[in-house]
Amino acid sequence: MSSPGVRHLTELGEAWVRAGASPTIVLLAARRGRIVFHEAFGRLTPDPIAPATPLRALFPLASIGKVFTATALMILVEEGRVGLNRPVSGYLPEFQGEGKDRILVRHLLTHTAGIRDEEVDAYAKEHRGKVVLPPAEETLHPLEQEYLALRFGCPLWKPPGEEMSYSPYSFELLGEIVRRVSGTSIDRFERTRLFEPLGMNDTYNCPVDGPPELRARRVPDPEAVPDPMDLAHETERLVYGSGGELSTANDLAILGQMFLNGGAYGRARVLSPASVSAMTRNQIPGIRATYGTEVFPEASWGLGWGVHGSKAGRSGGLYSAESFEHSGATGVNLWVDPTNEIVGVYLSLTPVGRFAPDWTKNWQHDLFMDAVTAAVVEP
Repeated sequence: MSSPGVRHLTELGEAWVRAGASPTIVLLAARRGRIVFHEAFGRLTPDPIAPATPLRALFPLASIGKVFTATALMILVEEGRVGLNRPVSGYLPEFQGEGKDRILVRHLLTHTAGIRDEEVDAYAKEHRGKVVLPPAEETLHPLEQEYLALRFGCPLWKPPGEEMSYSPYSFELLGEIVRRVSGTSIDRFERTRLFEPLGMNDTYNCPVDGPPELRARRVPDPEAVPDPMDLAHETERLVYGSGGELSTANDLAILGQMFLNGGAYGRARVLSPASVSAMTRNQIPGIRATYGTEVFPEASWGLGWGVHGSKAGRSGGLYSAESFEHSGATGVNLWVDPTNEIVGVYLSLTPVGRFAPDWTKNWQHDLFMDAVTAAVVEP
């Protein structure tokens, strides 16, 4: 890679903090398994007297956690315990309604189940207090049980497989499938089957998982709202299937490198090459998507990962068509470019929201991605 090109990344990080794009940023780029750039900028919190951002700052990952859930699900697929082409209702019998018998597990992973979260949440609000809940199992927090139960009966927005609609609820369903099939909580499953084997020792499903010293290097969650589930996630072991983990740039780079390596990292193999290939290629060719004000004639989505393909959107313009990535609404992104053998991590405190029309104002990940890719001068 070009040495001036890599050094220029420091100038970018400093400029973004100076301009107020984010009070705290950590950037990491690796090529062919070697870290070529890893720097922190700004202060840990928006407080002007906060300490400088450490390299091991813990950022809220928001929706990047969906990749963890997808990986956990694929481990069960490899073990012959879950089928991608089997109905969701076979694993979650309460998931009933017209047309839902045709929703397959793969539809949840690709956000093509015909579910639109705005309607699901409205349905839950209307039926609150009208659903009888059995006692929660030990491996499921009562608030998560209530969240699922209030939404199981919501009618579909469209027939499954017709259009993509980004759906956190779909990943709550996937997390529940992992819990029921594995017989253990999703946080324990991910820790023992994913985080510990890979050495992702700085990744936590919820704040109470880690030691007290974590607070000294934790970046606040700009998306947090004072509802009962978010409060429980902060102080109890309430785990989301749709995201909410805390992690560092280095740990996310390990995850990305595992996918770049075809499912292995160090001495650990988490997934087979076949699973990695399935997760990181476009599984929904010809399917359109609308995301806020953006329309994508080709949604291009894998099993848990967004796939670049030919689409344009909130990411760079120079990375390869084979690249795959996932962002989080707190202002974070992980991407992997198999053609250029790059793993990139962008962590900031820049809420981009689901449908924010002015997302380009402070969101700099696309510029970071292009600068890293442009620094590659030899294939």
